[in-house]
Amino acid sequence: MENRTYTKIEDLINDASFVNWVHKKQMADVDFWDNWLRENPSKKQLVFDARDILVGVKFNKSYVSEEKTLDAWEKFEQNVTNTNKVYKIPFYKNIKYQSIAATIVLLISISAFYLASKPTTVTHKTAYGEIIDITLPDRTKVKLNSNSSLSYNNDDVREVILEGEAFFNVEKKPATNAKFFVITEDLKVEVYGTSFNVNNRNTRTQVFLEEGNIALKLNNGIQKKMIPGDLVSYSYKADKIIEEKRILRPELQTSWKNGSLIFDRATLETAMSKIEDTYGITAVFEDDASKTVLITGAVPTQDLEICIKTIEKSAQVTIVNQDNKLYINKN
Repeated sequence: MENRTYTKIEDLINDASFVNWVHKKQMADVDFWDNWLRENPSKKQLVFDARDILVGVKFNKSYVSEEKTLDAWEKFEQNVTNTNKVYKIPFYKNIKYQSIAATIVLLISISAFYLASKPTTVTHKTAYGEIIDITLPDRTKVKLNSNSSLSYNNDDVREVILEGEAFFNVEKKPATNAKFFVITEDLKVEVYGTSFNVNNRNTRTQVFLEEGNIALKLNNGIQKKMIPGDLVSYSYKADKIIEEKRILRPELQTSWKNGSLIFDRATLETAMSKIEDTYGITAVFEDDASKTVLITGAVPTQDLEICIKTIEKSAQVTIVNQDNKLYINKN
């Protein structure tokens, strides 16, 4: 990443890393600009003005002064060519120009007010193999798994839309008892303050409650209350609850937060589906026997090569990575 000199708003809004910082897309860019701001406090207003242009919110509700309006019209007059040198009434004395100037000021003021109050969607995204930590404006902490996105409007930060997987530690609001909502295509999770995991992949949403109490509002109209240890998986497309059970080892559902997947006598087919979600690759079983091999233990997910070697050793299979596909054979 280049260290450049930023003196104008244009320097910032045309910089790809700055755009990533504004939209929280790449953690390396986010860290760079956070540090840059701390080292260049005098540029804080310049940075915030450029950010506001990119997101279209929080413009200062300022009005164009009469002096600036007159100056702009004088420059306009100088650029207008007229072959007939006819005496003109100064534009600031002409009722027509006064009306136009007043209209311009009014439109700018209205636009500034509208943009300042317009709700804006904030989206956090992760790439394959990337996990990020997010602290929402209400202090709710979210760990977003790979190939996932989390969105919310700045006018209601306690209602978020999830695609992929995330672990939530919702900040309680005892004074107002305000609810927190996680929305997927299958259901809505209603929370007051608790810790839980939501996985919205493969045409279904799976919710695991680690601590506290939550209520699920399924998209078919059914409501379900959950207590710690409950796991519910529901598909709106299939219009049914696919899985509902008690989990005695929470780490089996949430170990991905620490960069690993823990399996307890899971089939290799099940384990590889998790790897597919993490890295965006395809597992190809070249024999049916490999699918039913049981695997127990922790598999690191931060490095694909190490991940493959760990699975090979644990399941006693051979895995060949070719053209973004993992070809699996039983030894």
